[in-house]
Amino acid sequence: MLRTFWRTNALMLLSLILLYNFKQLLQYYSSFSIATAMTHINQTHLLSNGLLFDLTQFALLILLLHLIWSLIITLSCRPWFNLIRHEGIKTQIWLIISLSHFTLVFAANAYLFPTSLLGFLRDTPLASPFGLTVLGGLVAIQFLWGLYHLIGRVATLALVLVSISLSYISSTKVPDAYDPIDKNSPNVFIIGIDALRPDHLGYRKPESHFTPNIDLFLSKATVFDETYTPQARTYVAWMSLLSGQYPKNNGARFNLAPPELVQTEFPLIRELKQQGYMTTYAIDERRFNQIDEEYGFDQVIGPKIGAADAIIANIADIPLVNLFIKLPFSEVLFPYLYMNRAYGKAYDPRLFNLSVSNSLSTTQPNLLAVHFCQLHWPFTSKNFIDIESVEWSGNYNHFMYQAMLSKVDSQFRHFMDELENRGFLENAIVYLVSDHGEGFMLEQDTLVNSGKEDNSKLNVNAWGHGTNILSQEQSNVLMAYRKFTPGEQSRPKLVSGMFSLIDIAPSLFNELNLSLETPDKPFDGIILPNDTVSMTTDLTEREVFVESSLPVKSINASFIDDKKVFSETASKYEVRDNGRVVMLSQFYDELIGKKQRSIYYKNWQLAILPDFEELILIDTKMKTWSSTPHYQGTAPWEKMLASLCDHYQGDQGFDSKNHCRNVLAVSHKTVSEN
Repeated sequence: MLRTFWRTNALMLLSLILLYNFKQLLQYYSSFSIATAMTHINQTHLLSNGLLFDLTQFALLILLLHLIWSLIITLSCRPWFNLIRHEGIKTQIWLIISLSHFTLVFAANAYLFPTSLLGFLRDTPLASPFGLTVLGGLVAIQFLWGLYHLIGRVATLALVLVSISLSYISSTKVPDAYDPIDKNSPNVFIIGIDALRPDHLGYRKPESHFTPNIDLFLSKATVFDETYTPQARTYVAWMSLLSGQYPKNNGARFNLAPPELVQTEFPLIRELKQQGYMTTYAIDERRFNQIDEEYGFDQVIGPKIGAADAIIANIADIPLVNLFIKLPFSEVLFPYLYMNRAYGKAYDPRLFNLSVSNSLSTTQPNLLAVHFCQLHWPFTSKNFIDIESVEWSGNYNHFMYQAMLSKVDSQFRHFMDELENRGFLENAIVYLVSDHGEGFMLEQDTLVNSGKEDNSKLNVNAWGHGTNILSQEQSNVLMAYRKFTPGEQSRPKLVSGMFSLIDIAPSLFNELNLSLETPDKPFDGIILPNDTVSMTTDLTEREVFVESSLPVKSINASFIDDKKVFSETASKYEVRDNGRVVMLSQFYDELIGKKQRSIYYKNWQLAILPDFEELILIDTKMKTWSSTPHYQGTAPWEKMLASLCDHYQGDQGFDSKNHCRNVLAVSHKTVSEN
């Protein structure tokens, strides 16, 4: 039997090599091309103990799984080998049993993960409930027969009964209902949806049919119409939301910012914990968002953070691995794959929802900040999209984005149903937001010049997010509020004005009667109005600021090539001993100096672009642009410039063209005279 075991292992290894090469024929670029591109990082960083440990652990677990599988096949052969002496027939039996195992695993992979590159048995009788039941039953009977010959009837029967009992208990376990000791403190849920564009929702586009569940929620909520993200990047947006401060003041200017350069304590989290709240942060993709327990949360739900994510998720499409990560304990063994939207072929949004809802306290009030990333590029999922629901217009990214809208809408409904069914919404505050929008180079998004200036000298449209502050669809986001109170019906409102994600933290402080401590920085945001009038500012006179992220040419493309992105940016990052990628501190100020910066006021945006000599003024309603020397209208751009200069004064590399020199001199003179 030992010879059969090692022969099976050799067959497993050969199969893995063949399958890996087969996948390379189907992929646009090699799985290890990212690793090759990472050679732009200093080699000492690539030798990070954390990265090496993660990759070694993954490789060893792959081998261990296949060793266990080989052992199961070997045990299945044992009773036949006891009956038959002819070596040739034994080999044939071994091949038949091995083939039946391979077929079962490939069929199950195709059925459960149809978009897997190795799901070539999809839509066949084998990859159906009936086919899997028959084939699984035959394989199981064969294995139990072998186990019976090895350990006897009583032990085999006991093992089967224990396995069935454990499966039954785990599948029928009902989560506890929410029954808090403190009945007065409301649960607080901040639900983020990555890249959700407001102009694709029903309240702005009534003919849109992709998000019926989100639209239903918004029809009973207060929607703050003109809301902008401080920066169209997930980590920076969430840092601004949770701190109530602009990136300039909280230190988070880029994704993967060095933690020592950012404000990692949020007064909102600290104060709620002191009030007895359980605080949870949950996100289903962690490549560019490193918020964790170090930022004050009691617990964090989601895949592991680390450089190994990009490599492991690109090579992990192996049938046995896909099936294994459906099991709960794989969260420990495969932390980079479990609940990871970046590994879209096996990501299960319902599993993520249940993991989040089951983590909530049933005796304490909860603060939950959760982010759904299904709408993020590359728009993949474990199930195929419904191509009949989307009209093809020649733009692949936008086509896939619209198709994925329906999937994230279903995830939102399932999550809200979970909260409601378990009683978490009986007394709750819910904010529904998006961290940024998404640019698709749509004709409707293109700005036109209001005069006779050449449109070609300015990038008036762009792909992606965080790449161009002139692209309104990147920075304009959803922000809605709804209060769930027993016996009260929420009244829908559409509040006009100028808002930012930084307004949520001070609004929660006000509603929950929290107070800042003496060392805390004041909030940059305002208290959001309960009605159409703000208690703290004239909404018609509000100004908000938006800045761009890292200028990366390879991101501003219809197809984002991970290899090109890594090649262009890798030299600016390091892999630390904990296995995480962070921006090198010595490049932080240099890259801040390359940012685009802007201010919004009413229907106007004024932007300073480091690679453009003139100021750019945009009419957001008319979707027109003009350089200020050519502008002939009545927009108060000089007043806006003064505010922009005041906000970013002293910021590294700001105003290299000296636009602020005269306006600040006039502003300071006016102040001194008064």
